[in-house]
Amino acid sequence: MKISYFISLGLLGLSLTSHSMMAQDSSKVVQKFLKENTKLDFKVISNTQEPLKDASVIILESPNKERMALLVSKDGSYMIPLAEGIATSNSGSALRASIDGVNKYNKDMKDSKILALFKKHSSSVLKIESTKPSKNTIYMVLDTTCPYCLQEIAHLDDYLKEANLEVLMVGILGQKAQNRTAGYYQELQSAKSRDQKIALLKKVFRADYAPKVGNNDLATRISEESLAAGVQGVPYIIRTTK
Repeated sequence: MKISYFISLGLLGLSLTSHSMMAQDSSKVVQKFLKENTKLDFKVISNTQEPLKDASVIILESPNKERMALLVSKDGSYMIPLAEGIATSNSGSALRASIDGVNKYNKDMKDSKILALFKKHSSSVLKIESTKPSKNTIYMVLDTTCPYCLQEIAHLDDYLKEANLEVLMVGILGQKAQNRTAGYYQELQSAKSRDQKIALLKKVFRADYAPKVGNNDLATRISEESLAAGVQGVPYIIRTTK
């Protein structure tokens, strides 16, 4: 894992406050961690728990059931949203447990909503069986104009060696993406065999794919419902084992 210089600066303070070791030891741990991941030498200016004596971690739940963690001053006059942290070791801490718990809850909730979409639109899901019988299934929400989704398609054969694959295509990255997704759903009706499905999946990710006709209504509906379910970026991948 590589961390950018600016992200590292932002994480330095969080790492210092979340580590449970003595100040001098935690400084060394953080310095070593950042050195290994950025190839840069960071100087610790201070390391004190004094500012946190009047603060607490509060976990909130919004009306849509999503949770978030905040570091809040005792009088409530100042708060810091807490999102993803970076573990410098396997040792646990109350702060890490709180953040990991919130993130796992949100991920599980989002996954359940997205899996419900796969079930709802089962007839529009591209399903490819694993090379050999498998109880594992990989669910992917992809956009044909997404370069990171293209990287996943490049590993298609590897995925199919270990699991079954189910794909929902969305067009959330602009009009070109919407048009290509509509064309994909139009062609999906004719993809019956395993080879035809694999060929179609690779075809729609080619740079020159520009379909003339498509199922715009279905593409729009699935894209909008995916966004409503919590797909904020693609590829969105869920791995399950029955």
